[in-house]
Amino acid sequence: MGALKGMLRPVRLDAPVRTSLARGGALSTLGLLAQGLLRFATAVLVGRVAGRAELGVVASAIATASILALLWPTTSGSAASKFLAAARGSDDPADTRAIAAHLRLRTLQTSGLLGLASMALWLLIDDRTWPGAVCVAALTVAYSAYSFTRGVQFGAGQVLRATAWDVTSVLIGLAGLVALLVAGARGPVLILPLVAAYGIYALAGWPIGLRGGTPRERRRELDVFVLLGTAGTIASTGFLQLSQISAKLVGGDEGAGQYGAALNLATPASMLAASLSLVLLPSLAEAWGRGDEAEFHAQTNRATRALAVVMVAIFGSIIVGSRLLVELIWGPRFAGVEDILPVLVVAILATNLGVASVNALITRSRRGMLVTTGSSLLGMAVGVAVWLVVAPRMGIAGVALGYLCGTLVIAAIPVVVAWRAGGHRWGGVFLRVAAGLAAIGALLAVQRVADLPTILDPVLVLVFLAGWWAMNRGDIARLPIPRPWRRG
Repeated sequence: MGALKGMLRPVRLDAPVRTSLARGGALSTLGLLAQGLLRFATAVLVGRVAGRAELGVVASAIATASILALLWPTTSGSAASKFLAAARGSDDPADTRAIAAHLRLRTLQTSGLLGLASMALWLLIDDRTWPGAVCVAALTVAYSAYSFTRGVQFGAGQVLRATAWDVTSVLIGLAGLVALLVAGARGPVLILPLVAAYGIYALAGWPIGLRGGTPRERRRELDVFVLLGTAGTIASTGFLQLSQISAKLVGGDEGAGQYGAALNLATPASMLAASLSLVLLPSLAEAWGRGDEAEFHAQTNRATRALAVVMVAIFGSIIVGSRLLVELIWGPRFAGVEDILPVLVVAILATNLGVASVNALITRSRRGMLVTTGSSLLGMAVGVAVWLVVAPRMGIAGVALGYLCGTLVIAAIPVVVAWRAGGHRWGGVFLRVAAGLAAIGALLAVQRVADLPTILDPVLVLVFLAGWWAMNRGDIARLPIPRPWRRG
C-alpha cells in the first residue's frame, strides 16, 4: 500500500532514492523492456492477426510520431536527466526547480505544434482519412510528454518510481491492444494503446508545483543543449525511424511490413543500452558536477566494456539464430525477413557500442555535443546517399544497407573522440568485437551455404556464445552483476 501511495504522489525533485549504477541499470532495463514489450507486442499481434500490409501501416505511423517527437521533446528528457542530476550534485534545490520548470514549458510548447505537424505529414505519407492522422498526432503528443517525464524522474533519482509506472502503463496498453484486435480494428487506430500507455506515464510523472523564474543564462544554456541534442538525435535515433518510412516509400505497405518485422526483432535488445544510458548520463553528470574526473572516466570505461561484452553476445545470437526467430515469431507470411535482419542487427549493435562514449562527450562540454551532433548529421547524410543510389534497385534491402553505412559513421566518431579524450585502453576491447563479428559472419556463411536445417540454429548460437565467453573471460568477471551469494 505504501508503494502504491508513493506512485500516486507527485514526483519529488529533491528526494532522490540512492541506488548503485548496476541496480539502477537493472531497474531502468526492466522499465524499458516493459515499454519495448508493448511496441513488440503491437507489431507481432498486428502482423500475425492483420497481416504484413497492416503492420506496414502501423509501423510507419509509429515511426512518424517518433521522428516528430525527436524534434525537441525527446531531448528535453535527456536535458532533464543531465541537468537535474548535475544540480543535485552541486546541492542547488532552486536551480533544480528552475530547470524542471523551463523544460516543462518548452515541452508543452513544442509537443502541441508537433502534434499538428504530424497530422499533415501522415496525410502525405499515407493516403488515409483524417481519423488516422488524429491517431498519429495523439501518439506524437503522448510520446513527447512521456520522453520528458521519464528524463525528469531519472534526473531526480526516482528510478524505482519510473520503473513502476513503466510496468503499470504497459499492462494497461497491452489490455487495450488486445481489446482493439478482438473488436476487429485495423489501420492507425491500433496505435491508440501506445497513446494510452505513454499518456498515463506522462500524467503520473509530470512535475507540478514549481515556482520561481529561470535565469536568462540558464534558459539559454538549456535551450542550446536541447537544440544541439535535437539535431544529433534526429540524425541518429531519427535515422532509424526514417529508414522505416523510406521502406514504405520504396516497398509500399508490404515492404514496410517486411522491414518493420525485421526492425522489431533487431531493436528490443538495444533497450539494455538505452536503460544504461538513462542511469549513466545522470551519474556521469553528477560526477562531473562535483569535479570527480577519475570517477567520470572510470564509469565511461566500465560502461563501454560492459556494452561490448553483453551487446555482441546478444546481437550475435540474434544474427546466428535469425532464421529460427523469424520462423517462430512471424511465420511463413514473413519469409525473407531473415535476409535483411542481420544487416539491421549489425547497425544497431554499432549504435549501442557508442552509447557510453556519446554520454561522456555530451556531459563534458558543449564541444562534445557538437562532436556527437556532427557525427550524427554526417552519418545520416551517408545513409541517405546510399539510399538514393541503391534503394531503387535493391528495395528494402538497399534501405537496410544505407542504414548500416550511416550508423557506422554515427557510432565510430564519438567512440574515437572519447577514447582519445579519456586516455582509455580500448584497443583490446574493439579488437575482440571485430573478432566476434568475424566469427558471426563465418557461422552465418556456413549456415546458409551448407543449407543447414533451422533446428540446428540454437546449436550454432551456443557455439558462438562459448567462443565469445572464452575471448572475454576477464571483462565478464568484472561485469557489475549483483551476486547475492557473496558477502561483503
